[in-house]
Amino acid sequence: MSRQTSWWGAACLLVAACGGASVRPTPVGSPPSSSDGAEETTVVGLREPLRPPELVFLPSARPVVTIRVVFRAGSADDPRGKEGLTRLLAHALVEGGAGGLSYAERMRRLYPLGARFEVQVDRDTLVFQGAVHRDHIEAFYKLFLETFTEPGFAEADVERLRERQLAELRLELKGSDDEALAKEALQALLYDGHPYGHPELGTVAGLESIGRDDLVAQRRRVLCGGRAIVGVAGDVDEAFAERVRADFERLRWEGCAGRSPLPDPASGPRMLVVHRPQATGVSVSMGMPVDVDRNHPDYPALVLAAAYLGQHRQFIGRLMQEIRGKRGLNYGDYAYAEHFRQLGWTVHPAPNVVRRQQYMSIWLRTLAPEHSLFAIRLAVRELERLGREGPSQQDFERVRRYVEDYYALFQQTDATRLGFALDDRLTMSNEPWLERLRAAWASMEPEDVRAAVARHWPVERLRIALVHPDAGTFVAAVVSGAPSPVDYGERPVPEDVRREDEAIARHPLGLRREDIVVVPAERLFGTAAGLP
Repeated sequence: MSRQTSWWGAACLLVAACGGASVRPTPVGSPPSSSDGAEETTVVGLREPLRPPELVFLPSARPVVTIRVVFRAGSADDPRGKEGLTRLLAHALVEGGAGGLSYAERMRRLYPLGARFEVQVDRDTLVFQGAVHRDHIEAFYKLFLETFTEPGFAEADVERLRERQLAELRLELKGSDDEALAKEALQALLYDGHPYGHPELGTVAGLESIGRDDLVAQRRRVLCGGRAIVGVAGDVDEAFAERVRADFERLRWEGCAGRSPLPDPASGPRMLVVHRPQATGVSVSMGMPVDVDRNHPDYPALVLAAAYLGQHRQFIGRLMQEIRGKRGLNYGDYAYAEHFRQLGWTVHPAPNVVRRQQYMSIWLRTLAPEHSLFAIRLAVRELERLGREGPSQQDFERVRRYVEDYYALFQQTDATRLGFALDDRLTMSNEPWLERLRAAWASMEPEDVRAAVARHWPVERLRIALVHPDAGTFVAAVVSGAPSPVDYGERPVPEDVRREDEAIARHPLGLRREDIVVVPAERLFGTAAGLP
């Protein structure tokens, strides 16, 4: 297909639904063209076909109406040297002026409506969600739509939000939130030189280079109807939902581009130690890229394997029981079959963080420095054992019963039900996510879990990232291969645990000095994406 083809024409070819007719892209607010497609918008840098917006409509009797618009865009779309642009754009839309109103004026109109308007940015998705009582839906929707069609991008708003994002990067992520920093360090290690290699927050140099014109250009590149999926839930009729879809369909900006293909993940160092002397403990994230998405036949088995190792903030997992329960070394040990983002203050996953490339991960939170190497060895040993032996029949049945009920809690509200239904469209799945998992688990055996782990999570591909207050001492201990026993002091510990500790303390990691990179925290995500 020629890159001069209109995005709507590309979508017509994709779905074979337009009968060969072309439609002239028309921005919202402009009268429709009667030129029968004589003029077409030029698509710049088309890689992935742009599609007419789909609609997911979930009617219910609940009085709160939720509008959720997901764009196939994220920090992976940040131009090189402008890392952080997409997130800044998203917050400038939601926390800036629009429709001729200042941000303060918009807030004064939203407040009496009791409305909520929020944004979520990930590597490959950009989510805007609004919620309001059905009695105020028309007043709210006008403000919601103007966010996309008539943004103000006032210089004062852009500067205010840019400085806040810089502070979040410098002072929070790199300066105080070691758990989040370890997660981002792992992704920098797995995706060095890759569009996923920097946080959504960006880099210091990238943010410092961004101005108002960059936001205007990025909006036209990525926030168009061809990248959108529209969801509406609550007590409204289908005509309203279709109106929302049609409004976003008309976002057809000149220069809107489909997503570029992603390169393969990096294959470099096996351990990244982020040195932060002010850290009060050690936060560890380990993982590896995987070629399993939600449509892969092994996906349900890997979800079950992750729950066996450690469901998020739950005590059912093997790692939580071994590291915290038996040994009291930290407060939380969890595993994930795909990228995980927590939904607000719940313990559940947020929907619409689906990525085109996935990775599995294990989090160890937070360890005393003297216990960190032992805990890493324990986690690696458990992952090896799971791929070699699989779960026992008893453990398998216990975990399966748990997740069948627990995962249903992820869809307690219209907003989360809508979010996961949109995920099914993002992944092009014909059957709902939870139903597919339950159906696969019903016929699964422990051997299925073992085989999936052996195929997709081999320990030799594991990469380890951690934030440590004394990187030099830790690296020397890793490279030496010497045992790393735990000193429990006067605390009584069962004899069988002590015997197992002897084997864990000697478990080989096979890491040489050249396999390890040490980076001061202040240099990470400074002047470049990925590893400095």
